[in-house]
Amino acid sequence: MFVYSKSIGRFVHDIKETIKQILQMEIRLVCRGDRFYDRSQKISYPISVVIYNHKAPLGYFDAQFYELGFHERLMHSSKEQLHQIIRHELAHYMTFINHGPTEQPHSAEFKEFCQKMGWGEEVYRASICLDHEQTSSEWEEDGVFRKVKKLMALTASSHPHEAEQAMIKSQQLLLKHNLESEYVGSVQDEKIFMKRIMQQKKETAKMRAIGLILKTFFVNIVYNRGGGITCLEILGNAVNIEIAEYVANVLDTELEKFWTEAQKNARLKGAIAKNSFFLGIAKGYCNKIQALKKEYTQHVTNALVVLEKKLTDAQSLVYPRLCSKKSTGSYCPTSSKLGEKIGQQLNINPALNKQKKNSEEQLEYFSAKRG
Repeated sequence: MFVYSKSIGRFVHDIKETIKQILQMEIRLVCRGDRFYDRSQKISYPISVVIYNHKAPLGYFDAQFYELGFHERLMHSSKEQLHQIIRHELAHYMTFINHGPTEQPHSAEFKEFCQKMGWGEEVYRASICLDHEQTSSEWEEDGVFRKVKKLMALTASSHPHEAEQAMIKSQQLLLKHNLESEYVGSVQDEKIFMKRIMQQKKETAKMRAIGLILKTFFVNIVYNRGGGITCLEILGNAVNIEIAEYVANVLDTELEKFWTEAQKNARLKGAIAKNSFFLGIAKGYCNKIQALKKEYTQHVTNALVVLEKKLTDAQSLVYPRLCSKKSTGSYCPTSSKLGEKIGQQLNINPALNKQKKNSEEQLEYFSAKRG
């Protein structure tokens, strides 16, 4: 996942300053603000830096987002190691600009550029892979995830009261974890996580509907548009992000199944009806969650306000220049009402697979069904 905090923000600032120095002093390119220009000074490119902990390499360049990524562990590395890895990833960036995408990450063009810059093996082989060891915090996160899944499994109960109480308890457990977990960080240096999901060509009503539902799992959602694709970026606590990703994967398929049924049973058709139907499902589900909050104690309600404030502050930290966009479009009231009714009956529960595969316990996707 991508990681953000005030100290990480300072680390990113230092990396950007180093990048600008290398671009100007070694590669001999012009920089203005957080962008740099090619040799002709007609085309500019962003200096976009993120910190992550979900990949083994110490650094990467993502041509799709024009993004330079650096592992969180580099905050504790030597300046020399950090600068060599920065040069390594800039070489990938320059190779992409000069030659376009290459089949091999360390192509002949990449090595040629390093040699031209006078960068030796210490740069060419700088981005090493790490062996991942699960930390105590990750063990704790895994335990919370399993407890939440067991509670959510009870939402399939034929007893409405039992199902509602299970849903309330699962959200209370997530809320408690958010307020107490070390993943939230100290008051002085909050640590925030972000993950990209659902990469597709453009934003759709189904994507917006899934985004609205995911926000009930104590995460914030931002639509990232660029490079010819749109994706959902989930922001919040690490365990909530993992649960939200599972739910998104399921809903991506299940909403289409609901629409196929609606076409047969209610004779709905057309893009307008389909979009209204999906957004109606999200409205119905979110209204159900709001109604369940009446069962919360005053203490939990107050804690929820604190969490929502933290998520808002986190969004401002990660996206300081975020612009909001209001979606507009045609509307079908019949489809919307039918979708809302289905959303009010929608339960999202995990199905556990007891079998073993490759010596590891495998978990089935959540099954989303009407109760």
